[in-house]
Amino acid sequence: MRKFAMMALIVGGLSVAGPVDAQSSGQSLDARMTQVEKRLNTVERVISRQNGGAPMVQPEIGPPDATVSAAGTPASAPLADLQARVASVEGELSGLTNRVETAEYRLRQLEADFAAYKKDTDARLTALENGKNAAPIAVTETPAPAKPTKPATTTPKPGPTPATDADPDRAARVAAVPKPTGADAPDKGTYAYNYGYRLWKAQLYPEAEGQLEKFATRFPKHRLTSRAQNVLGLIYLDDDKAREAAQIFYENYSKLPDGDRAPDSLLNLAKSLIVMKRPAGDICQVYKELGDVYGDKLNTAQKAEADKGRATYKCR
Repeated sequence: MRKFAMMALIVGGLSVAGPVDAQSSGQSLDARMTQVEKRLNTVERVISRQNGGAPMVQPEIGPPDATVSAAGTPASAPLADLQARVASVEGELSGLTNRVETAEYRLRQLEADFAAYKKDTDARLTALENGKNAAPIAVTETPAPAKPTKPATTTPKPGPTPATDADPDRAARVAAVPKPTGADAPDKGTYAYNYGYRLWKAQLYPEAEGQLEKFATRFPKHRLTSRAQNVLGLIYLDDDKAREAAQIFYENYSKLPDGDRAPDSLLNLAKSLIVMKRPAGDICQVYKELGDVYGDKLNTAQKAEADKGRATYKCR
């Protein structure tokens, strides 16, 4: 802005300068004014591009008519013409100033909108990560009894202990699920994983949760950890515990991004948010994360599921 003001002062000073040699001075000033006008046109085009691509306003200043002054013409005519052109330049500068201020105002609005969007997004991700909207998940705080004793007298927390002795039919269903044998000894991680998986398929969700939670506590660095946590999230989801499932899926992805089931956990996180009836923007954010992080690493089924989800919720 200061450069524009200084240019106006310089041009204004030229217009009132005394004529040393009227005709030669007028011609020199005319050439200099032509240069000033060309530069202003260039500045105007640059500002137009920076002002959101708004169409450029055609300058009102045009090239002077090519006329030849007759010998003896008074010197006041060229200077009067220059004064008129200086007035036009000053008007053009005023218009450019307004457009610059408008562009700065729009930029401030964009920055404010982006800051608000970033703050809202960070708050949502933090809430999801910390589980502010989810009930606390108890991990092996109430382990399943080794032998039937007596009916449970307290309300189980997420990941409840099965009270099979209070329901003989349920106890029979649990007993009908074959336990892993051979190399899958009860004290190994593969036993808890495989047994929990079989209980899940038999729709014995509390018992399956107990096995997979035990796996997570005793074998945090096992090669099947990513798979086990993803299955645990699916068990919660099937057991109508979408909030707990969302937390498990998010933690499995964030803590083990290179795990076998990290991409599946993101897809299942989207499913959990759908069950929770979260906004479409939250669901689309999960699909975006999936594409940004894994991209071409996704298999055909994962790509198809992600594309279907994006289309359903009109994700950009």
